[in-house]
Amino acid sequence: MTRNRKPLAALAAAVSALTLTTTAAAAPTVEEPPSRLALGWTQGTPVALGPGVTHTTWTETTLDNRSAARILQIVEIDPTAGATTLESFVGTADSNAETVVDQLAAVTTVAARHPAAGVNGGLFQKEPSGRVVHTSASAIDGVLHSSSCWSGGNGSTGAVIRYGIPYITKLLTDIKLTATTGESIRIDDVNRTPGHVSHCARDQFDVKVSSSPLVYSDPNEIVAFTDDYGATVPAPGTDPNGAATTDSGFEVVLDAHGTVTDAHEGRGGIAVPAGGRILQGIGTGAEWLRSRFVRDDRATVETKLRDVTMGRDIPLDASVDVVSSFHQLLRNGDIPVELPNSCSGTATGADGTALICTDSRTALGTNVKGHPVLITLTGQANEDGDYLRTFAEILDSKELALIDALNLDGGGSTTLVTGTTVRTPPTDTENGVKVHRKVADTVYTGVGGYGMYAKP
Repeated sequence: MTRNRKPLAALAAAVSALTLTTTAAAAPTVEEPPSRLALGWTQGTPVALGPGVTHTTWTETTLDNRSAARILQIVEIDPTAGATTLESFVGTADSNAETVVDQLAAVTTVAARHPAAGVNGGLFQKEPSGRVVHTSASAIDGVLHSSSCWSGGNGSTGAVIRYGIPYITKLLTDIKLTATTGESIRIDDVNRTPGHVSHCARDQFDVKVSSSPLVYSDPNEIVAFTDDYGATVPAPGTDPNGAATTDSGFEVVLDAHGTVTDAHEGRGGIAVPAGGRILQGIGTGAEWLRSRFVRDDRATVETKLRDVTMGRDIPLDASVDVVSSFHQLLRNGDIPVELPNSCSGTATGADGTALICTDSRTALGTNVKGHPVLITLTGQANEDGDYLRTFAEILDSKELALIDALNLDGGGSTTLVTGTTVRTPPTDTENGVKVHRKVADTVYTGVGGYGMYAKP
């Protein structure tokens, strides 16, 4: 459903209307059809989670070929009502998957500053070693943890969170390594096994080697590892189906000042020094490192984040977090034409014939007030959601007044936590017990320095 919520368009329409009233009769009013929420959902009473943060639950009353109602949950953050923030976080280590509860607990040790609410973040995959990798551009406090998808040089969709406000756009990363000689080369990615490229190609040289899971490979790469990787860097042979990952390669260790403290044949099994990096090369990437770095040399790593939509660079400083995605659900109040009506999991509906999509959904967005919102759609006791485009149609309901929305990781990953209480059902099974899925990162709101205190 399309509605005109754009401020400039609304102003232009108002001026035009004033001009026409002097010469012509007013046109008859055309009533807008009821939204999906108005037709089949009931809004609960908003609950305050803290200054400027409210939690509202919508319950399905007209079941859409289902035997049980679904729950739509909205957390709205008003930065004018208190000192609130919106940020992303990876928990104790970038290479580890953790539940949203555990990641939020690691944000702070001060109980009074525990996040008011949080949801699971961007899409991710696990490498054969069990380590987690983000599937497109991701950053915490200005530090890139993954490069963007290539997509023919057009980048991939993501949310840049800066000063507590999310901005959804197409992003393209550029990571450059410069040697003491002044020679430079592109770094392919961050915090993943060289030769194993998860979910999307990072450049034009990556070739698909698996469809399920979706994996690409490149035998000639340089990958950087950050000091919050949280594990020893990968050794050769961690992927039995990836021939490129067996390359013993070459490894360079940098301290916090970019000075080479070690450069050696082979790779893996060591930890990244505090504030430093480790560079791993395979194929021609290994040869480039081997021929240019010895102990006490200097290396410069430059990271750039390009806003493809606006044609500008976004400074990567400590105020910037980036959450990865592939699909924007709402853009300027409209559902993008290119948004697919995709679904990963289906089941037979209550009528015993038609299929329904049971993918739970998570989203991040902003409303007409400029307030950030966190969104989940689930069953009450099970995973249940909707097709991607139908989910966008629900969010396009005028009752929510959303302007922009980004699809985050969904399905079994969908999790909403308010305080220390999980508001969404567990989906995974461990030792016969239902548990909440461990994820790569979280998006949360809580006490922070970016909010504006409410006026007395």
